[in-house]
Amino acid sequence: MKRSSLAAVSLVFLLVSTVAACGSEDTDTGAQAPDDRAPSASAVKETDAGAASAETVDACTLLKAAEITPVIGKNDGGRPDGGVGESVCLWENPDTYHSVTLSIGSPGTAVPGQSSAGSDNIEFGSGNMAEFVVGDRACTLQVVTSVTDESDRPTAEKLIGLVRTRL
Repeated sequence: MKRSSLAAVSLVFLLVSTVAACGSEDTDTGAQAPDDRAPSASAVKETDAGAASAETVDACTLLKAAEITPVIGKNDGGRPDGGVGESVCLWENPDTYHSVTLSIGSPGTAVPGQSSAGSDNIEFGSGNMAEFVVGDRACTLQVVTSVTDESDRPTAEKLIGLVRTRL
């Protein structure tokens, strides 16, 4: 019971932290992603220069079920959980409260080419929240399978690598 309570508190903290992470005026419509979580051609529109346009990205299309299920076990398939100016997707195992949360900021939320101080330009903050930049978008990813140590960090780094190739 104590572990479940701690996991629930961690999840609430994660959600509050994620919603507060970005601030813009655009609103994500929160459409449910299809069962095939591969990124669609419309996930990001490219300008002639190859930079991401102001199109909102559906974070739920950037990671596949086959990549999430081995990490957290059975899950709800990912659901939009976005705040203003960002696209957030939360995958959660209802039995263990293990989760993966991905937030993709709007264009202009990060300086193009900006890098974080950590390895692979990933910076971990409280609660193992990983902050990273893709183009001019400030992004976060958090894997929660353990709330007592940093054992989820390598998994977060791997998932961030996948997101970067798809965004």
